[in-house]
Amino acid sequence: MKKLFTILTVVALTTTISFAQPQFGGVFGFNSSAIGSSNDNGYAMEDGRMGICIGGTAHFPLGDIMQLRTGMTYSQKGASETFGGVTTTLKLDYLEIPIDFAFMLGDGGFALSGGPYIAFAMNKSISTDPSADPLTQAFMDAMADELIGGMDFGLNFGASYTIGETYMIGAKYGMGLMDILDEPTGSPEETWVNGSFSVSFSYMFGG
Repeated sequence: MKKLFTILTVVALTTTISFAQPQFGGVFGFNSSAIGSSNDNGYAMEDGRMGICIGGTAHFPLGDIMQLRTGMTYSQKGASETFGGVTTTLKLDYLEIPIDFAFMLGDGGFALSGGPYIAFAMNKSISTDPSADPLTQAFMDAMADELIGGMDFGLNFGASYTIGETYMIGAKYGMGLMDILDEPTGSPEETWVNGSFSVSFSYMFGG
């Protein structure tokens, strides 16, 4: 999967050199994420986590009906679970780089997009409500850092609507394809994958 992402990145960046008038902008939105487990009786948390996504984006035209959309986004993912009156949240924050190809649907501003992403973990921690004491908190954070790997890889599928070539409203689903576990959970052959649905707003300039 990593080799495929590298090949797509090189091809995409090489292709865009010969196209003019790219657009750049900022993006802000909200994530609803969860962690899927390969084992129904495994240790993955059953509930989701709400978070934000914020960063920069770049759109490169590849003809009249196609764009390469990439950038760099800080994205909050993870999962949560409530047991015995205590809510435990696994917080996984990533620096995510998408390579999406968008296809315009007529002249109305609608587009469908899809492509791979690679993400690098910037934060791996566990929080509880009510809050844990400092010693327990330090132990949980160390456990999260050891349990979860430093990278993620997957595919994005999305739709967007552009208003006046400046504002864009988008929605997408990010489907993780990489086992994010670095250490076994104790459940035989269990794997964890990220999944997230996001809604975002972008302000574009240039082009």
